[in-house]
Amino acid sequence: MSMPTGWYDDPFTDHLQRYWSGDSWTKETRPRPDLVPPPPPPVPGAAAPEGQRYINYLIPSIIALLCCAWPLAIVAVVFSVQGNSAIKRGDATTALQKASRARLFLILSMLLGVVVWIYLAYVVATTDVPVAPQDTINPFSA
Repeated sequence: MSMPTGWYDDPFTDHLQRYWSGDSWTKETRPRPDLVPPPPPPVPGAAAPEGQRYINYLIPSIIALLCCAWPLAIVAVVFSVQGNSAIKRGDATTALQKASRARLFLILSMLLGVVVWIYLAYVVATTDVPVAPQDTINPFSA
């Protein structure tokens, strides 16, 4: 038993309907009427959406610079400062993008720092300390 011809939810995408000819799917598509269209992408230079908070990650980036893997933390500090500059210019969209990149590099820096500290602890714990032989002459013994 075959489906009747008509518009059905597209089996290939979530937001479209595709026409079924009775034998196969056609190339004809249309937006699904039950879905609300997505909001337009933000315009560079526009204000941040109402209620959106800006976190610049500058202080955590500086702490990561001092404690963790500093090459990645330097990038996090740079993105944090660029985000602060964008906020001062009134460009909230760019500031939010720079803050999210600063957060990404901050997390990567911390993960790399933890891996390095674990490796160093392993090396220190498994390294044998050379012990002086017992038959040497000790100038301080009687």
